[in-house]
Amino acid sequence: MLPVLVVFVSYLLGSIPFGLLIGLGWKKTDVRQHGSKNIGAANVTRTLGKTAGGLTLLLDASKGAAGVVLARILDLPSEIQALA
Repeated sequence: MLPVLVVFVSYLLGSIPFGLLIGLGWKKTDVRQHGSKNIGAANVTRTLGKTAGGLTLLLDASKGAAGVVLARILDLPSEIQALA
């Protein structure tokens, strides 16, 4: 049951659109309406500046690593770690 929970939590973390949240919450700008219309760090940087883009990159990388770190902390099999 625990491996399924880790995969589910990892999926939920991965679905957080930090570029969109930073744009709307901090700069009151929907980055999907500007540049490449993508919510990634490159478009956030072009649209909102280096600080917002760097924060987006950091948060996106962190959410990617969080599932793997969680699986390793819980000492789950490597097959589950690859899914997280």
